[in-house]
Amino acid sequence: MNFFQKIEAKHGGRGIPNIMLYLCVIYTIGWVINLMIPGLYTDILCLDVPKILHGQIWRLVTWLMYPPSSSIIFGLIMIYVYWMIGRNLEMIWSSFQLTWFLISGVIIHIIGAFVLYAIYGIEVVILLGQFLITPANFTLSIMLAFMASFPDSQFLLFFVVPVKAKYLGVLYIAITVLDFIRGTVGIRTQIICSLVNILIFFLMSGKYDQMIWRIKNKTWRR
Repeated sequence: MNFFQKIEAKHGGRGIPNIMLYLCVIYTIGWVINLMIPGLYTDILCLDVPKILHGQIWRLVTWLMYPPSSSIIFGLIMIYVYWMIGRNLEMIWSSFQLTWFLISGVIIHIIGAFVLYAIYGIEVVILLGQFLITPANFTLSIMLAFMASFPDSQFLLFFVVPVKAKYLGVLYIAITVLDFIRGTVGIRTQIICSLVNILIFFLMSGKYDQMIWRIKNKTWRR
């Protein structure tokens, strides 16, 4: 019995049902705000550590209102895809494990923002931009977790071309590596936080062992 199974059995599996739906509602609110008042996120909602330390504690939550896209059509499509992936993960993982994965991802990103501020101080805001940590890579880590858990599931690329999740996962990893090489300190911190969250969750939940077993079993059958 792995760590999550022990905790879930002890506390009765108390997760937040449909938690991905709530997260998608937050994304939708942020997307609407960005369409109506483009600069509002940067001014009062983003994860700005100096302003949090000066009392603007709502930013610990409102930074999640980062819009998935400034495009109307693509933004709605991404929100729908996130909800669909979260719903499937909740059905397979359980509400408790998905809740743990999302909340731990949020906490790790907040810690990353404070560590970044501790290293660079106030200059991090002036030199590198005001909002360094956004949930962009955190959200994509949910997709990567889904692709690692269900590599043979199919997506309809552009609603026409069927593509297996594992190939999209490889593409996402390649793009992430490129972003890490070319990105700012903030982008690199986001990527590290997202990967750390995935790694911790997979190791503690036993899903890493299941994934390795699945790969070995497929290799043996071949």
